[in-house]
Amino acid sequence: MVRPYQRQGLAWLKFMTQMGLGACLADDMGLGKTVQVIALLLAKKADGGLRVPALLVVPASLIGNWKAEMAKFAPDLRLFIAHPSQTDRETLALAATHPAEALQGVDVMLTTYQLLQKTEAWLVNPWSMAILDEAQAIKNSGSGAAKAVKALQAPVRIAMTGTPVENRPGDLWSLFDFLNPGLLRGSADF
Repeated sequence: MVRPYQRQGLAWLKFMTQMGLGACLADDMGLGKTVQVIALLLAKKADGGLRVPALLVVPASLIGNWKAEMAKFAPDLRLFIAHPSQTDRETLALAATHPAEALQGVDVMLTTYQLLQKTEAWLVNPWSMAILDEAQAIKNSGSGAAKAVKALQAPVRIAMTGTPVENRPGDLWSLFDFLNPGLLRGSADF
């Protein structure tokens, strides 16, 4: 399933998460960040590490890609897509108000940055992992997306991006403030 360099990336992700450190997977586009994270999710499930679901936050444009990749590489992972394009309103409303009840038996919940910002119950719900795809979405530490993901309750945090620094070092600080809160101190100190 994974190529040798992806196997190395997976080993690094496992090491970082076992050490309790957030990990930024910043491979170039097309090198298999998605596959590496799916492999990590499968490993965590095999080790009993997905007792509560993992949360995967993506731009809306990537929902179909993640759905297809999960079906192809991890059909045994139970995926719940919390988005109106994929889930009926009643089920989505239950997940938005009572996530623990709605997500019983689910391994991974996939949602968007936009929906996460609007759903308080997801911000306080305990997650086994919080994974961000296209994590440059939180490069502005004052944005709603950045504030929302930084409020998540997850001991394991992973950011996937091909562009960890686009314009300024503060972009990188915002990413690492999500991954390892407080490690780089405040943005002014950084």
